[in-house]
Amino acid sequence: MDELNDHLLKWCLKDAEQKTVPHTNEKVAQMWEKEKEYLHPLPEKKFEACRLVSCQVNKTSLITVETNQYSIPCSYVGQGVWVKIFVDRVSVVAQNQVIAEHPRSYERNQMITNLDHYLEALLKKPRAIRDAHAFQSSDIPDVFRRFHRKMREHEGASGDRKFIRLLLLHREIGMEKLTQALLEAEQAQIYRYEVVHEIIQRLSNNCLKIQDLSKEKTPVNLLDYKIQKANIAQYGQLTGGQMK
Repeated sequence: MDELNDHLLKWCLKDAEQKTVPHTNEKVAQMWEKEKEYLHPLPEKKFEACRLVSCQVNKTSLITVETNQYSIPCSYVGQGVWVKIFVDRVSVVAQNQVIAEHPRSYERNQMITNLDHYLEALLKKPRAIRDAHAFQSSDIPDVFRRFHRKMREHEGASGDRKFIRLLLLHREIGMEKLTQALLEAEQAQIYRYEVVHEIIQRLSNNCLKIQDLSKEKTPVNLLDYKIQKANIAQYGQLTGGQMK
C-alpha cells in the first residue's frame, strides 16, 4: 500500500505540471500554490481513520476482531480493552496506552500471535513453549526452534526455562542481535544460556566505538602529570629490615 501511494503521488505531481485547470491557462500545480494561501492549518492531532470497538481478553490472551483472533500481553487476561481497526492494522489500547499492534488480516478464522506477549506466562510453565502457537510463527527465525530443541535435548525441562530467559533478552538488545548470537553459538555447537549471554555481551561491546584522543586534544595538565615511583626502602622500617 505504501509503495502504491508513493507511485500515485509522483503520478499526480507530474500530471499537475502538465494539465491545465478548465477555462484557464494556468496549470494545476500553479493554481494549487495559489489555493494553499487560503487553506486553514491541519489539526494538531492526526485524524484516526479507524473503527473503534471494545473487546474482552480471553484466558489464552486473545481478543476476537471480526472472525480473527489477535494476541495481547498476558497481563491483560480477563480485562476489557479498546480496539482501533484501521485499514492495514489492528491497534489495542488499555489505560490510554497502546499495548499491542498487529497487521490486520482480511482472511477468516485466523490466529495472529506475538511470542513476546506470552513470555511471562511461559516462565511459569516453560514446557508450554514446545507447542506454543506463537513460537511456530513464520516470523520467528528457524534458528530459535533449532536452538530450543538442542537445549531441551541437553537439559530437559531446565533447557525450556533457560531458553525462555534467552527470548526475554530481545527486549534489551533486539531480535536481530539475539538471532546473531544464537547463530554464532549454533555454529560452535554450544547450546547453553551462559555462552549465548557471553556472545551478546561481546556483540554489544563491539558496538561501542573507542576513539583515540590525539596529543593535541589531550588536556595539558594530563600531559604534565607524572606519578612518583614508590620508595620501597621505607617498608624496611615495618619489617625490621628483613626485606628480600
